[in-house]
Amino acid sequence: MDTKNTSKEMENLPEFKAMMADLSALRADVALLAGHVKASTVSAAEAAAGQVSAEATKLMGSVANAGKSSAKAVERQIDAHPLVSLLLAFSLGFIGSRLIAK
Repeated sequence: MDTKNTSKEMENLPEFKAMMADLSALRADVALLAGHVKASTVSAAEAAAGQVSAEATKLMGSVANAGKSSAKAVERQIDAHPLVSLLLAFSLGFIGSRLIAK
């Protein structure tokens, strides 16, 4: 039996033509699905990036406020006890210089 003739005969069968049409439609559907998956993934990633950015901005603001509050608390403590603050600063400086010298 000649395979060349058999292939030609199969190509002319209506079932073969229908199967080839179904495969082409399937290829198009898979390509469309891949496009939708890509668009959905990009959209989700952009939304997540926006949310992370907003949270980072909020966190940065709260850290800045906490830093200002701490600085004011230290300033009030120094104003309330200037001599103790001066002795503490001198002691820390002296100990730090000894540690660095070694």
